[in-house]
Amino acid sequence: MVLEEVMEACEFFLEQYDTVRSIVNDLFLKGVNDDQMRHQPKEGLNSIAWYLWHTARWQDFANTLVAVDCPQVLDHQWLARMNLSRRDVGTGMTREECTAFNESVDLAGLRAYWEAVGNRVREVARSVPAGDLSKPVDTARLHRMLDDGTIANERARWLPSFLEGKNKSWFLSMAVWHTAEHLLGGVVCVRRVSGIPLGL
Repeated sequence: MVLEEVMEACEFFLEQYDTVRSIVNDLFLKGVNDDQMRHQPKEGLNSIAWYLWHTARWQDFANTLVAVDCPQVLDHQWLARMNLSRRDVGTGMTREECTAFNESVDLAGLRAYWEAVGNRVREVARSVPAGDLSKPVDTARLHRMLDDGTIANERARWLPSFLEGKNKSWFLSMAVWHTAEHLLGGVVCVRRVSGIPLGL
């Protein structure tokens, strides 16, 4: 893979990533009040706040797989700023756990964390070495998810095995398609079910 091709791939990724984030911020999150952000409409759907947090957490974790020695944005200061104690990615949470999250999360802190993670994703995309995109991520690092708090419950223990063999470009692209899945698809469903007009 020549340098020009890598740069083209990087710029293409950044264009897609910035586009989907712009849609999320300008159309789906803009004008939503705190009560609407916390509202969990029915079984099978989570709150807009939860989707924002879950998406940001996965991007934050994925960065550590794509870039060697890249720390997560999340630290004790960010946890305090968001008024949260859990540092997992949210996969497998029960409805009761989601309800507790919705009640306690500081929304201004959450929005700031979402932006900080986005900036880190861009840094990682620009810094990943040319030959690394096709390399599989470290299997041992994936299985540490079970011990380091990235996975917080038995219902998500299948994740490391599912993710084995995926390469770094897969985890980088996740920042686009996972955002689209939850913050476009999921939030549209929440807004429609809750009677919140889309900002179109």
